[in-house]
Amino acid sequence: MNLQDHNWEDLRLVLAITQGRGLSGASRILSIHHATILRRLNSFEARMGVILFQRGARGYEPTEVGEELSRVALSIEQDVEDAYRQLAGQDLRLSGTIRFVTSDFIAQTLLPPVLKQFRQTHSSIDIEVLISPKFASLTKRDGDVAFRAANEPPDDLVGKQIAVLGYGLYAHRSILPKKNKHNALTQLDWVGDDHTISHVLSNQWRLQEFPNARVGTRFDSLAGKLAAIRSGMGIGFLPHYLTLDDENLICLKSNPKKWTLELWLLTHPDLSRMNRIKVFLSCAEDVLNRFDLSNVSENSSPLDL
Repeated sequence: MNLQDHNWEDLRLVLAITQGRGLSGASRILSIHHATILRRLNSFEARMGVILFQRGARGYEPTEVGEELSRVALSIEQDVEDAYRQLAGQDLRLSGTIRFVTSDFIAQTLLPPVLKQFRQTHSSIDIEVLISPKFASLTKRDGDVAFRAANEPPDDLVGKQIAVLGYGLYAHRSILPKKNKHNALTQLDWVGDDHTISHVLSNQWRLQEFPNARVGTRFDSLAGKLAAIRSGMGIGFLPHYLTLDDENLICLKSNPKKWTLELWLLTHPDLSRMNRIKVFLSCAEDVLNRFDLSNVSENSSPLDL
């Protein structure tokens, strides 16, 4: 066998089957039909004269050779990603594209004024906004800049805390109890956060301070949670600034020393030298410093039920 017979795509295939625990998982990772993956796997095994996976009821289990090949493929993939990311960090042009990763509520509320000002001053730089409730991997170039609310951002990223979001416990005025106010927070249904959003602290606040709360509905989206609370489905934690324009949302309780989340602009160290990212971070910080994101509205003092 000579070097022309070696193909990086074969290694990617083995890694995807291992990570996806079978053909279906590999199909999702590689965006290739599972029949094509099976055909390529059979061809690779036959060409190399080895068995890379044991087929069984538990899916595709890598053999010892398959595990070793997967480790090699993962190492190569990481080296390639590092090389391209470091190369991208040398791009000093004030043009090109910035891939921006954030959550839905930030994209709907805080991001538009930032993008408006940035585009007015840097029209040669395009922005792609990717919305996800989870932290994207900037190491793998899933994005260039992350705009997130988190008190413990990933250690492998660099950036700046630009604000602190104050939270309160909110309800639509239509469901406020008329009697027994001291028991209101245990009598009302709650709208909570899905457990898959590991960086959301409101789950911990609720469990610590309201362990007997009845959580009938959960969202992996703060925008969805806000809409549910606005409709009167229950009470839940919301950033104060999201409620300022809705006189029907009443703050039941606030804890300004504890119920807070830091707002971060983050990028990978290898990308922080790019001029287009530098100017974007500077613009975003300038715009967001104009907002008061920590305090409850003066017209909606907490009821402290």
